[in-house]
Amino acid sequence: MEPRKGAAEPRIFTPPLRELTPETSLGFEAIEFCEKLLGVELRPWQKFVLIHGLELDMRTVPGHEEFNPDTPPERYHDYRFRQVLVLVGRQNGKTVCLDVLGLWRMFSDGASEILSMAQNLQNAERSLRDAFKLAAKNETLAKYLPWRLDKDRMVPYMRKTNGSNQIELGKLPPGLADSLDVFGAMPSWYVVAAGGAARSFSVDLALLDELRMHRTNEMWEAIEPTTRERPRNQIWSFSNAGDARSAVLKRLRNNALRAIEEGTTAREKLCLMEWSAPQDVSIHDPEGWYAANPSLGWGNSTEEDMAALARTATDPEDPEADETSFRTEYLCQWVESLEPGKFSEELWARLAEPATIEPETPVYVGVDCSLEAKNSHIAVAFPRDDGRWHVEVVASRAGYRWVPEWLAARRDSWFSGRVGLQSAGNAPATVLVPLLEDAGIEVCQWRGADMTGSVIAYTAAIRDHVITHPGRGADDQPTLLELAATGVKDRKLSDVAIWDREKSTGDASAFIATNVAWWMGHRPESTPVSAYEDDDFAGDDDVDDDRDGLDDDDDGGYSGLMFI
Repeated sequence: MEPRKGAAEPRIFTPPLRELTPETSLGFEAIEFCEKLLGVELRPWQKFVLIHGLELDMRTVPGHEEFNPDTPPERYHDYRFRQVLVLVGRQNGKTVCLDVLGLWRMFSDGASEILSMAQNLQNAERSLRDAFKLAAKNETLAKYLPWRLDKDRMVPYMRKTNGSNQIELGKLPPGLADSLDVFGAMPSWYVVAAGGAARSFSVDLALLDELRMHRTNEMWEAIEPTTRERPRNQIWSFSNAGDARSAVLKRLRNNALRAIEEGTTAREKLCLMEWSAPQDVSIHDPEGWYAANPSLGWGNSTEEDMAALARTATDPEDPEADETSFRTEYLCQWVESLEPGKFSEELWARLAEPATIEPETPVYVGVDCSLEAKNSHIAVAFPRDDGRWHVEVVASRAGYRWVPEWLAARRDSWFSGRVGLQSAGNAPATVLVPLLEDAGIEVCQWRGADMTGSVIAYTAAIRDHVITHPGRGADDQPTLLELAATGVKDRKLSDVAIWDREKSTGDASAFIATNVAWWMGHRPESTPVSAYEDDDFAGDDDVDDDRDGLDDDDDGGYSGLMFI
């Protein structure tokens, strides 16, 4: 009996506009290049990826009935999709797809510049070296590479630019004279680190690996414009499933799913191919394994291997057992959070209790900034009559330069002129210290034993239900503080704990600001002034968490909020 194989067809994918044949997709040409020239036998799912991702826009194909005669020659045989997103379980051979696609476009399809990017630069460089080895050992392709003398013999080599290797052709293969750029540079394929490093390039093909690791849109905002001016450009992204932090992957996948569900894919330029298990499948169900792992049964990976991994992930005696990681990595299932936050939604909901404040009540202020100080939050804490402490976020806005002016404007009412913030190491809020001091605001530095001790004490206070917060508003939508509190994670350093911004789900800084404010009220020698009723306060639910259009110089934003 023939051993069972992984699914050749993805569970979810953008449908083609017509039957895919060698006339309607260049994927067949890429497969022939790979198997007959490179000698690499592709698996069925890898062929599916190339055939569907390289579907042609028939309006650009001369001789076809849909051909648009106004198409410029440089756009002949253009692709239907500008972006291709492939989601598949780990260790299924996606790197092979990246390598052979890049080689085919460079040696056969006329791409003049190709860029590879990964969150881990070493991984991207390793993949590029593998692609080079495939070309260098092939007699037909090797003659187009540059050669040099090495230990008394001539060998093909990779050029080095800015400390990184790149594949650059030494001479052009037949028929690719048009692939030279305007400066006459030979076709090249190079690697850049994730982030803004790609901004100065213009490329025909961008290859992105492990898209789930990108937690902000910075990478995409850098890479997408690099392809825009090239006539037959594409961005190919590969990944397994992500979580709530996977900003770019989440947005692209949601856009593709929406088009598939609404039946509007004919006008879309984004292709999604997702090998994944249904959300409700057990991790012990082989159906899910074969759906998410299309190479299962083809190579060394077997059903017995998957069963062993699933058992390990649910071992009740193993403290490291992690079912959610198995679902993400081997079932390619979207998980909102790979790990539970420090505080559950149920616990945080039980602490919701609006508070009133008397004029003589002292108000303590804490400030924190998100990573790279892209957003800042001002929080307050004050004691209640029943002995508990109330915390809330009173202002949130993009950037950080607005904070001193916002606080100074309230110095004559409830603000004491003192503010706490984390100032040690690379804490994002350190950028505020000189600005606050220039404004005459005293900065109390939350660091060292004060910080670690208050993290533990604040955690205990929350779990002991001696902390309250305003809760949700009338729309019953989670507030900034709720999202931060239920997503925050800590990190143990010897016998102490600190909040882990990197591993927290979403932006934890709004919650950290409340911890700092609470610490200000419990630190020795606190000398606050009294609070007064102020129309500038509202509830935490009034904070607008859509701050993308604001910057450091924005005079608008939040006039404040808080308690009545």
